[in-house]
Amino acid sequence: MSDAQEPYWSWEMVVKRRRCRACGRLFQPCAKVPNQQYCPERSCQKERKRRWQKNKLAEDPAYKANQRDAQKRWRAKHPDYWRDYRERRPDYERRNRELQRERNRRRGERASPIAKMDALERESLIVSGRYQLVPLEGTGIAKMDAINVRIDVIPRC
Repeated sequence: MSDAQEPYWSWEMVVKRRRCRACGRLFQPCAKVPNQQYCPERSCQKERKRRWQKNKLAEDPAYKANQRDAQKRWRAKHPDYWRDYRERRPDYERRNRELQRERNRRRGERASPIAKMDALERESLIVSGRYQLVPLEGTGIAKMDAINVRIDVIPRC
C-alpha cells in the first residue's frame, strides 16, 4: 500500500481509543489533548464542563464567591425574570410543583416542610427589626450562608 493510500482503520487506532466518561462510548482522542476523557459530542462536552464547574465550586472559595456575585448582579438587572418565565410557560410551573411534591415525599418525615410566603395565617408574632437568618442543618434546601435582613411587619388590613 502506498503512502497516498491510508488504510480505513488500523490496530493502532483501536488501541488508542478511550471510553467517554459521560456517555460510555469509545472515541478516538485528539492528539493535541493527551488526557482527553470525554468524546467530542456536544452533550458530553457540556457534561465535562458541568463536572468541572461543580468541582471548582466545591474546591475554590474565590471562584464560588465570584460566581455568587455574578449571579447576584444578573438577578438585580433582571428582577422579573422568573415571574415572567413562569407566566410564559405554565407547563414549567406545573412540572415544578409535581417535582417538588416528589422531593417532599422522598424527604418524608426527616425534615421540616419548605416555607411558603403566605404560611402564617394567624397574627404574626414577629417584631419589626434586624435579624440574621441562619439555615437549619440537614434540610438540604436552605442556602449555605447566613443572611442579615431587616424585617418590617406589615399589619393585615
